[in-house]
Amino acid sequence: MKNKDIDILEYKKKLKQHLLDICPTVVPDELKILIDKFTLKKFKKNELLIEAGTYSNKLFFIGRGIVRVFYFKEDKEITNALVKENEIIAGAYSIFTGEKSFNNYETLEASITLYIEYSELEKLYNKFHSLERLGRLLVQKYYATYIKKTHDVLFLSAEERYANFIRNHVELINRVSLRFIASYLGVAQETLSRLRSK
Repeated sequence: MKNKDIDILEYKKKLKQHLLDICPTVVPDELKILIDKFTLKKFKKNELLIEAGTYSNKLFFIGRGIVRVFYFKEDKEITNALVKENEIIAGAYSIFTGEKSFNNYETLEASITLYIEYSELEKLYNKFHSLERLGRLLVQKYYATYIKKTHDVLFLSAEERYANFIRNHVELINRVSLRFIASYLGVAQETLSRLRSK
């Protein structure tokens, strides 16, 4: 068996577990059909999965690595998501509206992903009820994460946001540049340095 075949089996196993965590009642045979549709794609460090101003209809499962989602505001990069292993990411705005993406999706490490075209997902949703339910739960999870992040930036202090980050993403501290973490938390890098020193 080739290394690439071993890789894809390993990451498809992780994807399967991730999807079962979201929807334990999904029909096993239907889940297998879905997972078989995913394709392995490797990215180098600092490579774009999706570029702002382009349309993307792909959904990615991050098997290894980290993806930073960011946009530019007055020549400043604003990080609005950090997505790590065993998480799913998609250019949701493009997929749901047919419009171009506002955001860049960039790898911070050499990364291994599994991806599927959203059109393929829709075909499976139309064919299998349990996969349609899985899709709905995926969107709910994605949206809930977005709402929580928006709430935290608007209503929590910098100290509370940092405490949440440490509680939920401590493994990223040594893998992600402090300037990206500061941007994600909506604080100046100097503020983050002060919070870390406490």
